[in-house]
Amino acid sequence: MRQTILLLFALLASLPSAAQEKADIEVSYTYSYLHRSGKERNKTMILLANAITSKFYNPETEYVDSLENTPEGKEIYDRMKLAAYTSGSMKNVPSRSLPMYIYKFKEKGETEIYDGNATMMFTFKEPYEAQNWEIGDSTQTIAGYECIQATCEYHGRQWTAWFAPEIPVQDGPWKLSGLPGLILLAEENTGQHSFLATGLRTTDRTINPVLGKHNYEKASRMEMLKALRKFEDNPEAGLSAALGVTIKVRGGLKFDGTVDFLETDYR
Repeated sequence: MRQTILLLFALLASLPSAAQEKADIEVSYTYSYLHRSGKERNKTMILLANAITSKFYNPETEYVDSLENTPEGKEIYDRMKLAAYTSGSMKNVPSRSLPMYIYKFKEKGETEIYDGNATMMFTFKEPYEAQNWEIGDSTQTIAGYECIQATCEYHGRQWTAWFAPEIPVQDGPWKLSGLPGLILLAEENTGQHSFLATGLRTTDRTINPVLGKHNYEKASRMEMLKALRKFEDNPEAGLSAALGVTIKVRGGLKFDGTVDFLETDYR
């Protein structure tokens, strides 16, 4: 598989750049993060990318969006939820617990973001920007590829990334990109967020748009982060406002105030 991937990119490098709707590579990542409860959570994320466009998303969220996109799918999803509720456990019902989609359009110079939590979801656009990386001398092997270390400061956090020059896709998880190779591991220095590649393959999958766009409220990046922070600081009030009823939890909801988002420059 590795030789196939490298051969594909050798061929692609010889072709003229053109607008593409299909990905050349699919990368699976494990996104590890601290939940506001203080417990670590892990989510599978997918990067579909070609030389000029990419999409980074949670496949469980996209599955829910695809179900709710048609009357037939919505009926199936409703039956799944009813069966789970009847059994007394909603554990195995897919949900939008991580409603994140990140589209990078490099030729247009634009990044399109869909993000939030299970209660509040927002969308906005911002200029595409590669981070100001400082490439170091350290190396390590990840997923069978020799990777080089690079560091940067981005929107309030210090990131260390490891990229594979053998895979000349200047992209990576979340908003991270711009290194001369695919980012296979990225960690910020507080240990609250990390992305680790767990598999990659060549693909011709279409980079589809978000099916559940109507679920996302338009906002700016700062408006989103401040609204989510307000919710995190007082989730009972946030849930009450979202559901239109007063929510009270005995003893209150107590969360770790040191846990923060991927971007912290809203403070």
